[in-house]
Amino acid sequence: MKRNTMAAIGILGVSGLLLAGCSSTSDAATENVSESGELIIGGELVADAELFAQAQSEGTLTFYTGGSEVSEQQAAEAFTEATGITVEVVRLAPNKLNERILSEQAASQLAADVIRISGEDLIAGIAEAGTFTPTTLTDDISSALIPEAKYDDGLYYSSFDRVYSFGYNNQIIDEADAPKDWADLLDSKWAGQTGIVQVGAGGSTAALTRFQLDRLGEQWLVDYAATNPRIYDSSAALTDGLARGEISIGMTPIATAYSAVLDGAPITIATPTEGAAAYPFYIGQTESARNPAAAQVFMNWLLSTEGQTLAAELGDYPVREGIANPTIGDVELPAQDSDFVFRSTLEEALDNLGPDAEKWTEIFGYTG
Repeated sequence: MKRNTMAAIGILGVSGLLLAGCSSTSDAATENVSESGELIIGGELVADAELFAQAQSEGTLTFYTGGSEVSEQQAAEAFTEATGITVEVVRLAPNKLNERILSEQAASQLAADVIRISGEDLIAGIAEAGTFTPTTLTDDISSALIPEAKYDDGLYYSSFDRVYSFGYNNQIIDEADAPKDWADLLDSKWAGQTGIVQVGAGGSTAALTRFQLDRLGEQWLVDYAATNPRIYDSSAALTDGLARGEISIGMTPIATAYSAVLDGAPITIATPTEGAAAYPFYIGQTESARNPAAAQVFMNWLLSTEGQTLAAELGDYPVREGIANPTIGDVELPAQDSDFVFRSTLEEALDNLGPDAEKWTEIFGYTG
């Protein structure tokens, strides 16, 4: 595979949107239930008969997520198709979602049954607030997870790794002239035409900053800041601005952009030779879940072969063994153990979070 292969992707620039899954029981859901009432999908036990019966009686669950609207709606619809259980999706940017979760948790009013969010500091704070309860995974699901996916004895899990790269508006920039690597962004011809998300937006931007400081070097970040990039509050806002032509080049998560490919935005995403930043999206079942059985089935499904294959098809790196590399249309991303993928452990991310944010703020002169 060529490292600089590009993938055209569309963008949906909406945040804080409430979405609901389909409500009717599908033929697929019926076919996935064994004669004894077990939920078996792709040959894997997702729920035993007692749990699935309870989940069906609940009929729905509420899913709080910091992921992209489009990709999370696709996951919700696929789950409903497979199980007949509907999913109400509440989406906010991770930092805003964290505020809502902690506020509702403190008031004993948390409406979420399952939470998915990025950011090591955010997930640690949510867990410390007593938000989660350990989820019982079936043996079929738990035995296939990579060891790094499980945290605090199953209190929460990593559900996939998302990758942060950059893209350009292909109606403004011809492919022959387009930047292909991070080093290309320092060219003076792009001065004032690029965009970046402020470091405090969430785990994605923290991971991007760590990658840039570690892999590209502090001087690269200094030189990039000197090109006078536009600073955005969220990746959704940046990607929307890139699609509209407010900027010509912008740093954006690959899967977030690709999930809206059919929306038709004129954006091409790079897979640079220097690599890209990977960051986990964590999931957990809430202790106060109003639909605990449906939540447990949803957690198992998200980590099942079907759920993880869908994540990979949307450009995310799975946390299960045996799943193919992520794809962006007909482009396959490099293997997750390749030099392309830059990861930090949870401990490394937490240790570097404060110093990296302070350095980024100083370099960009950012005051919020």
